[in-house]
Amino acid sequence: MVASSALVRREAGRENAETLVTSVQEVLRSILRRVHPTLDAEGISMGQFWALHLVSSLRSTSVSAVARHLSLSAPTVCASIDQLEAAGLVVRHRSERDRRAVELTLSPKGRKVESRVWTRIGEVMTEAIAEAGVPAADVATTVRVFRDLDRHLESNETPGGERP
Repeated sequence: MVASSALVRREAGRENAETLVTSVQEVLRSILRRVHPTLDAEGISMGQFWALHLVSSLRSTSVSAVARHLSLSAPTVCASIDQLEAAGLVVRHRSERDRRAVELTLSPKGRKVESRVWTRIGEVMTEAIAEAGVPAADVATTVRVFRDLDRHLESNETPGGERP
């Protein structure tokens, strides 16, 4: 009886986790659909925005690190970075630690573009929360749960950036 009870709990946990993943994916897709006009106005694609955001988040980083975080090939990311550099949003420069390495940073213009897109994402979320009538306590709980999950997942990251 104990084994079957544990199995039922494990199956319920897996179903809940899968439902959570699906829900997050659906919400993200809806947010991104509403943000597309902002990206169009900024002259960048969704993929370029994520590359821009990673360059910002990772501080001084490389094309290969951005590719690893996006789970894309380096040549694919390199093409996006080339376009972002041509638009004046990203700067390539030689590393001060290793003169052979090329690092990426956001230009001041790139920081402004990233800020405007994140501002719009925040507005979309604020509007959705208000329109759906989500109580503030539920929003606070959601934030706490996602932060806890992120801390746990980040603490279990391997040195190569992969999770076990």
